[in-house]
Amino acid sequence: MALTYEALAGYAKGHSILAYTLGASLSISAVYYVVTLAFFANASSEKGHQKHPPVIPHFFPLIGNIPWQYFWSPIDFFKSSYYAHLQHPVRIRIFTKDFYIIQGRPNVVAYLAQTSTSNTIFNASFLRQACAMPERAIERLGSESEETPTYFKRKYLAAAPLYAWSSSVIHRYLGGRSAFQLSGRFEDNLRDRFREHQASVAPEGIMLSNFRDFFSDDVTAALLDAMCGKGLLERNPSFTRAFGVYCDSLPTFMKQVPRFLAPQAYSAREEVLRAVADWQTWASENYDKSTPGLNEDGDDPFWGSIFFRERYSTFVQDMGFEPRDMASMELGFLFGASANVTTNTYWCAIDIYKNKALLEDIRKEVQACRIEGKDDLHFDMHKLMQQPLLQAVFAESLRLRCHNMFIRKTTETVNILEWIIPKDRFAIAWSTPGHMDSRVWSDANDTHPVDVFWPGRFLKNTGPSESLQFSLPEKEGSWLPFGSGANICPGRHFAKIHCVVTLAMMVETFDCDILGESQFLKLDLSKFGMGVLSPSGDVAARISRRRSKD
Repeated sequence: MALTYEALAGYAKGHSILAYTLGASLSISAVYYVVTLAFFANASSEKGHQKHPPVIPHFFPLIGNIPWQYFWSPIDFFKSSYYAHLQHPVRIRIFTKDFYIIQGRPNVVAYLAQTSTSNTIFNASFLRQACAMPERAIERLGSESEETPTYFKRKYLAAAPLYAWSSSVIHRYLGGRSAFQLSGRFEDNLRDRFREHQASVAPEGIMLSNFRDFFSDDVTAALLDAMCGKGLLERNPSFTRAFGVYCDSLPTFMKQVPRFLAPQAYSAREEVLRAVADWQTWASENYDKSTPGLNEDGDDPFWGSIFFRERYSTFVQDMGFEPRDMASMELGFLFGASANVTTNTYWCAIDIYKNKALLEDIRKEVQACRIEGKDDLHFDMHKLMQQPLLQAVFAESLRLRCHNMFIRKTTETVNILEWIIPKDRFAIAWSTPGHMDSRVWSDANDTHPVDVFWPGRFLKNTGPSESLQFSLPEKEGSWLPFGSGANICPGRHFAKIHCVVTLAMMVETFDCDILGESQFLKLDLSKFGMGVLSPSGDVAARISRRRSKD
């Protein structure tokens, strides 16, 4: 009996200690939360001087505020109180590390305009994890001691020399005269492929279990041929399908999912890397100065574009990089030049073909741009690119589906309007809050909710004839599919051409019934923060020759 009493007493004492410890911990956590809340409220309300962004209130000092919701429902995460309503930067503390979240449209625009912030860490992670570039090459690209060609002047303060030089070359290739040549080749290639496809389609049409395959087989292929010449795909006929799997697997690579959990993704990456390396070796062995050019700008049938030939010559022959390094680098470029634009064009086609009234209006715009005396697929390109509804469809799809994360590291203390970000800190901004802001994109009655596709957001009536005009929002920072400032996407103009030309040729050539069920037309959030999100499943469709042009 005494033993039983002692056991019960010990048990009760142990529980008392546990209860006391738990109570003390909860009390400390509550007090800590109140203190951080007070500091947060005070910092948020201060006006008129430079200040540090406040830390978001949290309960546990050593754990901080881990944003669990971001990982399973990122869009809802941005609807929470600290991200949907606050219009100033905040700090989120994860364990002992502070990350700066830039909020409020003026602050985001000012942040993206900074030249004292570096995105080298993202570039290195992308090349290492997504493109399987060897570590020695990544170290050279990020080194401040590397020398660039003598004609190059560094544009960005915070970029390592080789990243800065590579960026300037990409900007030159995707802008100006080079972009004009690229657009012309893409248009010609796409026209030829659509004609072949049209001739092969039976009168009753063909069923596609995944409408995306049409874009891989024809649209992506036309773009790759325009950039790289015919050699890449002729030597590697299965490249486009493997490339599609590779592009869709970006989250797998960036999150470093083990190979045994995603064998198809890693096999696709190996296949496309081998193909790019094979094409580059073949082009370098066959091209010489006597090779007839495709145009006066120096493009040729082996490399396709002078851009690839000069990059290979500089990095491999002049600087001593390995051909395998260049395969990774150019695979990364091909991803950046095609993945997001193709996915957005795919979405636009779905939106148009699902809405018969929209399809009819788009066809009227396209027909008004046809060149007299030529077939249906030759357009006045300047006029086509100015059509308001086509532009609105392009812009609205990007608003709704393009969710970018802009992560930078400060190389010195920077001021973002009235806010101070110390040196060597990570700052992050997203396009999502601006893209999903109902105060900008909807009316008082929320007639067209921000999570619904409606191109009318980008249209307004002007003049006595009440004609439609395409218009971007007046509030800067509300539409950022291409970023802004020093690191704005160099391919933004070509992305628009790619989309509008593809849609114009499609509606002139094909009828299409979108058969995908509604659950497959939701967004796949696994790629959130990495660009244009894909549909959550395969979208079935029946494609046929256009029945009537009356």
